[in-house]
Amino acid sequence: MKHPISLLPLLLTAPALWLVACTPAQTIPDDLPVAQVDGVLEPAFADVPDTAGVVVGEKTTDLSSKITKVTVYSDRAMVTRQATTDVSTEAVVYAFRRLPGWVDDGTVRVGVSAGRIVDVRVERDFLAHATDATYVQAEDQLQAMTQKMGALDDELRILDAQKAQIEAIKAFSLEKVTQETTFGTANVTSYGQVVEFISDSLRKTAAARREVLVARTKLTPEVQAAERRLNEVRSLLKLEETTVLVTLVSSQPTPSTLDLSYMLPGVTWEPMHELRVSTTDDKSVEVTSFAVVTQTSGEDWANAELTFSTQSSEEAVRIPELEALTLGDTSTTSRVEMSRVSSFSRAQKAFEGQSQLWNKVHQKSNASIENFEEVFQSNYAELQVTQSKTVELFQSLQTRGTTAHFEANPTRTVRGDGHAVRVRIGKSTLASSQKIVAAPEESLNAARTLQMSNTSGQALLPGKVALFQDGAFLGMTEVGFIAEGESFALFLSVADHLKLSRVLDRKQSGLVRKKRNQMQLAFIVKVENLSDRETSLTLSDRIPVSENKDIKVDNIKIKPLVKADSKGLLSWALTLKPHEVRTFEISYQIEYPPTLVVETRRKGFSPGSPSPARGKDYRIEDQVRDYEEMF
Repeated sequence: MKHPISLLPLLLTAPALWLVACTPAQTIPDDLPVAQVDGVLEPAFADVPDTAGVVVGEKTTDLSSKITKVTVYSDRAMVTRQATTDVSTEAVVYAFRRLPGWVDDGTVRVGVSAGRIVDVRVERDFLAHATDATYVQAEDQLQAMTQKMGALDDELRILDAQKAQIEAIKAFSLEKVTQETTFGTANVTSYGQVVEFISDSLRKTAAARREVLVARTKLTPEVQAAERRLNEVRSLLKLEETTVLVTLVSSQPTPSTLDLSYMLPGVTWEPMHELRVSTTDDKSVEVTSFAVVTQTSGEDWANAELTFSTQSSEEAVRIPELEALTLGDTSTTSRVEMSRVSSFSRAQKAFEGQSQLWNKVHQKSNASIENFEEVFQSNYAELQVTQSKTVELFQSLQTRGTTAHFEANPTRTVRGDGHAVRVRIGKSTLASSQKIVAAPEESLNAARTLQMSNTSGQALLPGKVALFQDGAFLGMTEVGFIAEGESFALFLSVADHLKLSRVLDRKQSGLVRKKRNQMQLAFIVKVENLSDRETSLTLSDRIPVSENKDIKVDNIKIKPLVKADSKGLLSWALTLKPHEVRTFEISYQIEYPPTLVVETRRKGFSPGSPSPARGKDYRIEDQVRDYEEMF
């Protein structure tokens, strides 16, 4: 009887055929217009004509425009685009396309140098549709990749099944050889053929499996890229773009310039300054003002004329005058206000939901998508912080009826990806004088200051000031609003050669608790000139001024005597000789009800927490509370 194993070679001819399917798959050409190989989207699909809002039969002409002017406010920007065209005697619809989807409809304005404006319309459409060739092509590419990956996975399963069959035959052969050996019918030649056949089959199966795995490894990133491209195109189904349609006509053919202006959210700016002094010239300083602008509006401002304003973009500047107080129907006014607010609210909502994707599509970045999102989110978060601060700052200026406008010089390109750009808005040389001031109660460091008058021709806005002396950076300080012609002072450096001290004289101080507490306070202030040169300075201190009828301040003694102003501030003009020490004594008595400290603690801070820092809101009640803790 023929040995059963002789039939096995016929069962194992399949591996040679399977190897054909296991060769690495050919890569489908990556020629989709929506993306590059590195995954960075390109808006090639936007070249497809957009007929949204255009009446059938109208002649539509797309305009090529560029941003020429931008006025930046604390929370938005007014953008002006300019385009040129030839206006004919036939009404033609001209289209400003591919504007961000968060254009504030209520602020759209169009001006022309020649011709007559018949109509202006604002339309919106999505950047992609499910029927677009780009979307269909992305779907087809992913499907083809998925099918190739599926075929390779099927091949792996077949090879695994084949290996299992060979292992089963191997086990059967060993059992058969054992039986033939027992009965003495074993054939060495036949057994060698079986071993050779099983080894070759396992070897070919393993090789085929390795080739499939290699092909699968090469195909995996292509499948992932196809999935990413489809997801990105799919996300564009919800990404809007704005088109402004302008219908023009003229009595005769003529060239015309069109100016389109509109407001966008996602923009803010803050003022900052640089102050440079020289040791060779202590009579003047150079002050340079900057606007630090940040924007994720979705558009790059390429060398546009930039203007920065502290004015509210929603409130009109008017001559201050009283209006009649009326009772009755105010629905008309309400409708106008609500319409104006709702148009920007819609724009703000669209911006918050779409700005990151829009910028990813339109910003030509070499960074990876993951890196872009990380950088954009960081920039956007910083923009939000700056914007909230600037809105509050500029509102405080408006309460005093102050607005200011500044032009950038020179112009700068401001990208729409949220990177802050510093633009110069002013530069002047101011006459100055240096003075030393000391307030030991506030700080034990005497400060060297610059006394100046704002003769720059424009206001100085509140903001940070970077100090430089002979080109070396000294540090940062801050300045408040300085009107034109107003005098002001800035911190320059610490006068290290002056030593200050201010201590409570406990021998002359005490607390008597009665029906009304009596606190006697005495302070000793010392100023010492450590240098070998004569030094002039102004020393300041203070006594409490009560605006609470339950608190009385009396028994005031000041040595050397000086008169306090209405705020209780004391000031001495001193000139100290080298190594001279001067001593000053300040004492007074405070009388107050015992419940005062308890109520102050309850209102000011929770038990166990530190006392609030001294500042403009530091009241006499707070001072009494702090001093009482000394006794």
